[in-house]
Amino acid sequence: MPIVFVHGVNNRKEDAGFLDDQARKQEYLKTLLAGPLGLDVEKTAISFPYWGGDGVKFLWNQASLPGGGGVEALAVGQANAEIDLRLQEAREQAGTDMVNLGDLSRAKGFAEAVDLVWDTASATSNSSQNVERIAAAYEASQRYLQSNPAPAWAMKTPPLSNAEFVDELMKGIKAHPDGDPKLETLSLSVWLQSTREALARLGSAPGDAITAATLSLARKSLHTKASRFLGDVFVYLRNRGTAAVPGPIVNEVLGALRTAEAAKKSGDDKLIIIGHSLGGVIVYDILTYFAPDLKVDYLVTVGSQVGLFEEMSLFGRVLPAGMPTEPKKDRISPNPNVAVWLNVFDTNDVFSFCAEGIYQGVQDFQYDTGYGMLEAHGGYFARPSFYKRLRMRLAQ
Repeated sequence: MPIVFVHGVNNRKEDAGFLDDQARKQEYLKTLLAGPLGLDVEKTAISFPYWGGDGVKFLWNQASLPGGGGVEALAVGQANAEIDLRLQEAREQAGTDMVNLGDLSRAKGFAEAVDLVWDTASATSNSSQNVERIAAAYEASQRYLQSNPAPAWAMKTPPLSNAEFVDELMKGIKAHPDGDPKLETLSLSVWLQSTREALARLGSAPGDAITAATLSLARKSLHTKASRFLGDVFVYLRNRGTAAVPGPIVNEVLGALRTAEAAKKSGDDKLIIIGHSLGGVIVYDILTYFAPDLKVDYLVTVGSQVGLFEEMSLFGRVLPAGMPTEPKKDRISPNPNVAVWLNVFDTNDVFSFCAEGIYQGVQDFQYDTGYGMLEAHGGYFARPSFYKRLRMRLAQ
């Protein structure tokens, strides 16, 4: 079952963390999606067509941004400010100044607390080498969770500290009869310390911990991302070409899709395409205009603007005359070349949109990334729990 992931805006190979982020997606798609779906992970081809090199280029290196010239890498002194911002957003999501895993277990269930542990581990991971450890530990925690849906230690009052909660969880995972032997060789105690520290800060930092430096970082980051977001959209629309002569971005993505289609074989003949952000728009444009003959078994658009582009009549495929005559009732017929289409959005992600109200044959799902506006758009694929929920829907 070939899996093709088409990235969205703001992705450049030269950006710090690009390769680590792709490696994380690769591992999570393999371990947390393909494996539990019953696929042979060693034979599942996962590809990442890269079109960012044909995205927007700023002639003056973004000198138009308020505050001066080009975008520089974050200084060492700003790293804590960025972490503080993410923790602040998590507190706002929880509706409290403190997030305690034991309290979360009693209020929303042990599964929610376990997901938060590994989502935090993934967000604080500073090395692609840690991704395999997180994926293995997350799957092991799911096996422990099935036989221990509400362990007494997680529900006790007063609750354990977050660091103690993580320690007890690891004890349970290691003692579980279906434990993963790989956990013993993955140096868990070393890399897990950063997760324990992050969760401790999440549970104890005051609600007003956000500083002027953090707010300044947030504004700069949001402004930078917004300008490249808009730029990538404009460049795609200007240069996408025609069905007869596709542009460079369409050619890159379509080539990867054709290669994946050719890789299908008997007994392993399903094609999954995941399009994030503008990547979902590009894929939909290809499937409805540039290559309507391409057969897709599962299309997953995440944090995407497909519905918005349709409302603005921006796709290459022209709608039937007069469509829609009644906007509240008329919906576009299902794509004959797409068997199953899932569209995922987060209400905190202002760049994500619904699709059910415009198209037949698509199902919208809301997923809470746990991030605020600054990080929500890219936060889906950083969380192991996202892959768990996605595979549950695909399995249905």
